[in-house]
Amino acid sequence: MYTAECLKEVMNYLPGRLREYLSRLPESEASRIQEIRLRNQKTAGIVIQGKEQNTGIPVSFEEMTKTFQAVCSYSVYHFEQELAEGYITIRGGCRVGICGSAVREQQNMKSLKYISSLNFRIPGEYPGIAEPLWKQCRGSVLLAGTVGSGKTTYLRDFCRIAGNHCRTALIDERGEVAAVQRGAPSHDVGRMTDIFDNYPRAAGMLIALRVMNPEYLVCDEISTPEDVQAILTAAGCGVKFAASCHAGSLDELRNRTVLRPLLEAAVFSDAVFLKDGSIQTIRRLS
Repeated sequence: MYTAECLKEVMNYLPGRLREYLSRLPESEASRIQEIRLRNQKTAGIVIQGKEQNTGIPVSFEEMTKTFQAVCSYSVYHFEQELAEGYITIRGGCRVGICGSAVREQQNMKSLKYISSLNFRIPGEYPGIAEPLWKQCRGSVLLAGTVGSGKTTYLRDFCRIAGNHCRTALIDERGEVAAVQRGAPSHDVGRMTDIFDNYPRAAGMLIALRVMNPEYLVCDEISTPEDVQAILTAAGCGVKFAASCHAGSLDELRNRTVLRPLLEAAVFSDAVFLKDGSIQTIRRLS
């Protein structure tokens, strides 16, 4: 599923006036949309090349409520866990960031109410962009960058390439990489790729190791000690990795306490730093 198709999918959730506005945009402009931002009783915005543009289309309280309900498949209770984490992944692999009033139990987030902002992040599929990484990085690869740098887009294409060459297991906890619908991926993630959709990363990696005998393991956003321990276990079995993490530079990467065991164990041979959807530098780690 390419950006234009993902945009069409997203438009099914949007208020009518905003759908009409987007449908009138030239294809050259619509194909570059990265985000669609709705704010309660304010005008909607679209983000192109990292810059937000005002559409001039106001979003009413009623439209905001209907859009939010559609994103939740009209069952807010069913998505309480996702709401507590601040996002829901909808059809096509689009992550919708959600902002509102927190519902808490003591110090823990339970859910959200009175939704004030929705951010539809349009996923992109650009076959071939990860070819330089596949050719240059023969060991395990860590894709690093800040929010919106292109980590998931590059990881998706790297998974496609790896999955066309060898047995690959994709742990797609958020459903953003493959965007599985009824057991089939919406994005091309490789002919020999087995997809563990909606599995918790750590558990999914260990299950994949036991039942699918992968040569490559792919996962998005390493962020917990459990993730790290699962990677160390799999790496000890000779599995290669392609994974992403949040870090804007080599110094930031080294200062991430949770990632330190992976760096000390030399699990990843290379770190690829991304910015604004392109490769900034590739650093040898081991």
